[in-house]
Amino acid sequence: MYTPNYTPDMVSRNVKSLGNGVLEITRYNLSYFKAILVWPWFLIVTTITLYDIFNQTGMFHDIQWALEPTDRIKDTFSFYEDPKNLGYTFAGTNFEQFAIELFDKHKERRYLGWFYILFPIFWFILLCLPNARPVRIDAKRRLIYFQWWGRFYIKQYPESLKQNEQRLIYFLQTDFHSSWLNRDAMSCLIMDIPYENPARNKKASVALGAYRPVCEYQSYYLRDFIVDYLRSPNPDTEFARYFNKQKTIWQDYFRWFYRFSLFPTLGYNEKKTEAKIQAWLEKYGDEL
Repeated sequence: MYTPNYTPDMVSRNVKSLGNGVLEITRYNLSYFKAILVWPWFLIVTTITLYDIFNQTGMFHDIQWALEPTDRIKDTFSFYEDPKNLGYTFAGTNFEQFAIELFDKHKERRYLGWFYILFPIFWFILLCLPNARPVRIDAKRRLIYFQWWGRFYIKQYPESLKQNEQRLIYFLQTDFHSSWLNRDAMSCLIMDIPYENPARNKKASVALGAYRPVCEYQSYYLRDFIVDYLRSPNPDTEFARYFNKQKTIWQDYFRWFYRFSLFPTLGYNEKKTEAKIQAWLEKYGDEL
Protein backbone atom coordinates (compact mmCIF):
# COMPACT_ATOMS: atom_id res chain seq x y z
CA MET A 1 0.00 0.00 0.00
CA TYR A 2 1.30 3.45 -0.97
CA THR A 3 2.14 5.63 2.04
CA PRO A 4 2.84 9.28 1.17
CA ASN A 5 5.68 11.18 2.81
CA TYR A 6 3.70 14.41 3.11
CA THR A 7 1.58 15.16 6.17
CA PRO A 8 -1.39 17.44 6.92
CA ASP A 9 0.91 19.80 8.83
CA MET A 10 3.15 20.18 5.79
CA VAL A 11 0.40 20.42 3.18
CA SER A 12 -1.86 22.82 5.12
CA ARG A 13 0.97 25.35 5.47
CA ASN A 14 1.82 25.24 1.79
CA VAL A 15 -1.48 24.65 0.02
CA LYS A 16 -4.99 26.07 0.34
CA SER A 17 -8.00 24.28 -1.09
CA LEU A 18 -10.63 26.47 -2.78
CA GLY A 19 -12.90 23.54 -3.53
CA ASN A 20 -14.03 22.12 -6.87
CA GLY A 21 -10.55 20.76 -7.51
CA VAL A 22 -8.78 24.13 -7.24
CA LEU A 23 -5.67 24.67 -5.11
CA GLU A 24 -3.61 27.73 -4.25
CA ILE A 25 0.07 27.07 -3.58
CA THR A 26 2.08 29.51 -1.48
CA ARG A 27 4.88 31.40 -3.21
CA TYR A 28 8.32 31.14 -1.63
CA ASN A 29 10.10 34.28 -2.78
CA LEU A 30 8.72 37.19 -0.76
CA SER A 31 8.80 35.41 2.59
CA TYR A 32 12.41 34.45 1.91
CA PHE A 33 13.15 38.03 0.91
CA LYS A 34 11.68 39.29 4.17
CA ALA A 35 13.62 36.73 6.17
CA ILE A 36 17.01 37.72 4.75
CA LEU A 37 16.45 41.47 4.35
CA VAL A 38 13.36 43.02 5.96
CA TRP A 39 13.74 41.74 9.50
CA PRO A 40 17.55 42.04 9.57
CA TRP A 41 16.96 45.60 8.36
CA PHE A 42 14.63 46.16 11.31
CA LEU A 43 17.22 44.78 13.74
CA ILE A 44 19.90 47.05 12.29
CA VAL A 45 17.68 50.14 12.59
CA THR A 46 16.73 49.23 16.15
CA THR A 47 20.36 48.62 17.11
CA ILE A 48 21.48 51.97 15.67
CA THR A 49 18.69 53.79 17.50
CA LEU A 50 19.34 52.13 20.85
CA TYR A 51 23.07 52.72 20.49
CA ASP A 52 22.44 56.42 19.92
CA ILE A 53 20.10 56.63 22.92
CA PHE A 54 22.60 55.07 25.31
CA ASN A 55 25.79 56.58 23.88
CA GLN A 56 24.38 59.93 22.72
CA THR A 57 26.25 59.88 19.42
CA GLY A 58 24.14 62.72 18.05
CA MET A 59 21.80 60.94 15.62
CA PHE A 60 18.96 63.27 16.61
CA HIS A 61 21.11 66.33 15.89
CA ASP A 62 22.16 64.86 12.54
CA ILE A 63 18.49 64.47 11.63
CA GLN A 64 17.91 68.10 12.64
CA TRP A 65 20.76 69.16 10.34
CA ALA A 66 19.01 67.30 7.50
CA LEU A 67 15.50 68.64 8.12
CA GLU A 68 15.98 72.02 9.79
CA PRO A 69 19.55 73.26 9.22
CA THR A 70 18.49 76.90 9.75
CA ASP A 71 17.31 76.20 13.29
CA ARG A 72 20.57 74.44 14.09
CA ILE A 73 22.56 77.37 12.69
CA LYS A 74 20.53 79.88 14.71
CA ASP A 75 21.07 77.89 17.91
CA THR A 76 24.80 77.70 17.29
CA PHE A 77 25.02 81.36 16.31
CA SER A 78 23.24 82.46 19.50
CA PHE A 79 25.92 80.61 21.49
CA TYR A 80 28.75 82.54 19.77
CA GLU A 81 26.92 85.87 19.38
CA ASP A 82 28.54 88.88 20.98
CA PRO A 83 25.99 90.42 23.39
CA LYS A 84 27.69 93.78 22.93
CA ASN A 85 27.48 93.55 19.14
CA LEU A 86 24.26 91.73 18.23
CA GLY A 87 24.22 90.05 14.83
CA TYR A 88 27.94 89.31 15.03
CA THR A 89 30.04 86.65 16.72
CA PHE A 90 32.90 87.39 19.08
CA ALA A 91 35.17 86.99 16.05
CA GLY A 92 33.24 89.68 14.18
CA THR A 93 31.50 87.36 11.70
CA ASN A 94 27.96 88.34 10.72
CA PHE A 95 25.11 85.82 10.68
CA GLU A 96 25.00 85.30 6.90
CA GLN A 97 28.70 84.49 6.64
CA PHE A 98 28.54 82.36 9.79
CA ALA A 99 25.58 80.41 8.36
CA ILE A 100 27.37 79.71 5.07
CA GLU A 101 30.51 78.48 6.81
CA LEU A 102 28.60 76.33 9.31
CA PHE A 103 26.35 74.88 6.60
CA ASP A 104 29.37 73.76 4.57
CA LYS A 105 31.16 72.49 7.65
CA HIS A 106 28.29 70.17 8.60
CA LYS A 107 27.67 68.71 5.14
CA GLU A 108 28.50 65.19 6.36
CA ARG A 109 26.06 65.51 9.25
CA ARG A 110 23.28 66.39 6.82
CA TYR A 111 24.07 63.28 4.78
CA LEU A 112 24.06 61.21 7.95
CA GLY A 113 20.75 62.75 8.94
CA TRP A 114 19.12 61.76 5.67
CA PHE A 115 20.61 58.29 6.05
CA TYR A 116 19.00 57.92 9.48
CA ILE A 117 15.68 59.13 8.04
CA LEU A 118 15.60 56.98 4.91
CA PHE A 119 16.97 53.82 6.49
CA PRO A 120 13.82 53.01 8.53
CA ILE A 121 11.54 54.37 5.79
CA PHE A 122 12.96 51.80 3.38
CA TRP A 123 12.20 49.10 5.94
CA PHE A 124 8.62 50.38 6.21
CA ILE A 125 8.24 50.23 2.43
CA LEU A 126 9.49 46.64 2.42
CA LEU A 127 7.03 45.80 5.16
CA CYS A 128 4.19 47.22 3.08
CA LEU A 129 4.85 44.76 0.26
CA PRO A 130 1.91 42.33 0.08
CA ASN A 131 2.59 38.61 -0.06
CA ALA A 132 2.92 37.27 -3.58
CA ARG A 133 -0.10 35.99 -5.48
CA PRO A 134 -0.25 32.18 -5.14
CA VAL A 135 -0.08 29.73 -8.02
CA ARG A 136 -3.36 28.01 -8.80
CA ILE A 137 -3.96 24.44 -9.88
CA ASP A 138 -7.31 23.42 -11.36
CA ALA A 139 -7.38 19.63 -11.31
CA LYS A 140 -10.73 19.31 -13.10
CA ARG A 141 -9.64 21.36 -16.09
CA ARG A 142 -6.01 20.18 -15.72
CA LEU A 143 -4.71 23.74 -15.54
CA ILE A 144 -1.79 25.37 -13.74
CA TYR A 145 -1.71 29.16 -13.86
CA PHE A 146 -0.76 32.38 -12.11
CA GLN A 147 -0.51 36.10 -12.76
CA TRP A 148 2.61 38.19 -12.24
CA TRP A 149 3.15 41.88 -13.03
CA GLY A 150 0.11 41.93 -15.30
CA ARG A 151 1.22 38.88 -17.26
CA PHE A 152 -0.74 35.64 -17.31
CA TYR A 153 1.05 32.28 -17.31
CA ILE A 154 -0.80 29.05 -17.88
CA LYS A 155 -0.40 25.45 -19.02
CA GLN A 156 -2.62 22.38 -19.30
CA TYR A 157 -1.46 18.83 -18.85
CA PRO A 158 -2.96 16.07 -21.05
CA GLU A 159 -5.53 13.68 -19.59
CA SER A 160 -3.31 10.72 -20.48
CA LEU A 161 -0.62 11.85 -18.02
CA LYS A 162 -2.87 11.07 -15.07
CA GLN A 163 -2.03 7.42 -15.59
CA ASN A 164 1.73 7.97 -15.80
CA GLU A 165 3.35 9.55 -12.76
CA GLN A 166 6.83 9.97 -14.23
CA ARG A 167 5.59 11.58 -17.43
CA LEU A 168 3.41 13.95 -15.39
CA ILE A 169 6.41 14.97 -13.28
CA TYR A 170 8.39 15.58 -16.45
CA PHE A 171 5.58 17.68 -17.93
CA LEU A 172 5.34 19.84 -14.80
CA GLN A 173 8.99 20.83 -15.32
CA THR A 174 9.84 20.97 -11.65
CA ASP A 175 13.21 21.53 -10.06
CA PHE A 176 14.62 22.23 -6.60
CA HIS A 177 16.63 25.29 -5.69
CA SER A 178 18.56 26.23 -2.58
CA SER A 179 20.55 29.42 -2.12
CA TRP A 180 23.96 29.68 -0.51
CA LEU A 181 22.14 30.48 2.76
CA ASN A 182 20.21 27.20 2.82
CA ARG A 183 20.96 23.52 2.74
CA ASP A 184 19.54 21.37 -0.06
CA ALA A 185 17.09 19.92 2.43
CA MET A 186 15.57 23.40 2.85
CA SER A 187 15.20 24.09 -0.87
CA CYS A 188 12.15 25.47 -2.62
CA LEU A 189 10.17 23.83 -5.41
CA ILE A 190 10.57 25.45 -8.83
CA MET A 191 7.90 25.00 -11.49
CA ASP A 192 8.07 26.36 -15.03
CA ILE A 193 4.83 27.87 -16.33
CA PRO A 194 4.75 29.24 -19.91
CA TYR A 195 3.36 32.62 -20.91
CA GLU A 196 -0.24 32.58 -22.17
CA ASN A 197 0.91 33.24 -25.75
CA PRO A 198 3.11 30.26 -26.78
CA ALA A 199 4.45 32.25 -29.74
CA ARG A 200 6.32 34.52 -27.32
CA ASN A 201 8.29 31.49 -26.10
CA LYS A 202 8.50 32.87 -22.57
CA LYS A 203 8.05 31.18 -19.26
CA ALA A 204 8.20 31.95 -15.56
CA SER A 205 10.12 29.78 -13.12
CA VAL A 206 8.00 30.09 -10.01
CA ALA A 207 9.34 29.27 -6.54
CA LEU A 208 6.73 27.39 -4.51
CA GLY A 209 6.40 26.46 -0.87
CA ALA A 210 6.24 28.14 2.50
CA TYR A 211 9.31 29.78 3.98
CA ARG A 212 10.50 28.76 6.48
CA PRO A 213 10.02 25.10 5.35
CA VAL A 214 7.88 23.01 7.66
CA CYS A 215 10.27 20.08 7.43
CA GLU A 216 13.40 19.00 5.64
CA TYR A 217 12.86 18.16 1.97
CA GLN A 218 9.53 19.98 2.03
CA SER A 219 9.96 20.84 -1.65
CA TYR A 220 10.13 17.16 -2.61
CA TYR A 221 7.09 16.26 -0.53
CA LEU A 222 5.17 19.21 -1.95
CA ARG A 223 5.85 18.02 -5.48
CA ASP A 224 4.69 14.52 -4.54
CA PHE A 225 1.47 15.95 -3.12
CA ILE A 226 0.80 18.02 -6.24
CA VAL A 227 1.35 15.02 -8.50
CA ASP A 228 -0.90 12.78 -6.39
CA TYR A 229 -3.58 15.48 -6.32
CA LEU A 230 -3.50 15.92 -10.08
CA ARG A 231 -3.76 12.18 -10.68
CA SER A 232 -6.69 11.66 -8.32
CA PRO A 233 -10.18 11.18 -9.84
CA ASN A 234 -11.76 12.87 -6.81
CA PRO A 235 -9.07 15.02 -5.17
CA ASP A 236 -11.35 17.17 -2.97
CA THR A 237 -12.59 14.13 -1.09
CA GLU A 238 -9.41 12.05 -1.14
CA PHE A 239 -7.14 14.84 0.16
CA ALA A 240 -9.57 16.79 2.35
CA ARG A 241 -7.82 15.81 5.58
CA TYR A 242 -4.52 17.28 4.42
CA PHE A 243 -5.79 20.87 4.47
CA ASN A 244 -6.28 21.03 8.24
CA LYS A 245 -3.41 21.69 10.63
CA GLN A 246 -2.99 19.02 13.27
CA LYS A 247 -0.84 21.01 15.68
CA THR A 248 1.16 24.19 16.14
CA ILE A 249 4.82 23.82 15.25
CA TRP A 250 7.72 26.09 16.16
CA GLN A 251 8.21 27.26 12.55
CA ASP A 252 4.78 28.92 12.75
CA TYR A 253 6.16 31.68 14.94
CA PHE A 254 8.93 32.52 12.48
CA ARG A 255 6.55 32.22 9.53
CA TRP A 256 4.26 34.83 11.04
CA PHE A 257 7.08 37.37 10.81
CA TYR A 258 8.12 36.23 7.35
CA ARG A 259 4.57 36.62 5.99
CA PHE A 260 3.58 39.70 7.97
CA SER A 261 2.48 42.58 5.74
CA LEU A 262 0.52 45.78 6.17
CA PHE A 263 -1.52 44.80 3.11
CA PRO A 264 -3.42 41.59 2.28
CA THR A 265 -1.97 38.94 0.01
CA LEU A 266 -2.41 39.67 -3.68
CA GLY A 267 -5.41 37.78 -5.01
CA TYR A 268 -7.14 37.09 -8.30
CA ASN A 269 -9.89 39.05 -10.00
CA GLU A 270 -12.09 36.03 -10.56
CA LYS A 271 -14.04 37.41 -13.53
CA LYS A 272 -10.98 38.64 -15.40
CA THR A 273 -9.02 35.49 -14.58
CA GLU A 274 -11.82 33.23 -15.82
CA ALA A 275 -12.10 35.28 -19.00
CA LYS A 276 -8.37 34.84 -19.62
CA ILE A 277 -8.63 31.10 -18.98
CA GLN A 278 -11.56 30.69 -21.37
CA ALA A 279 -9.83 32.71 -24.06
CA TRP A 280 -6.68 30.61 -23.66
CA LEU A 281 -8.63 27.32 -23.73
CA GLU A 282 -10.38 28.34 -26.95
CA LYS A 283 -7.05 29.04 -28.64
CA TYR A 284 -4.63 26.54 -27.16
CA GLY A 285 -6.46 24.14 -24.85
CA ASP A 286 -7.07 20.52 -25.75
CA GLU A 287 -10.52 18.95 -25.66
CA LEU A 288 -11.79 18.52 -22.11
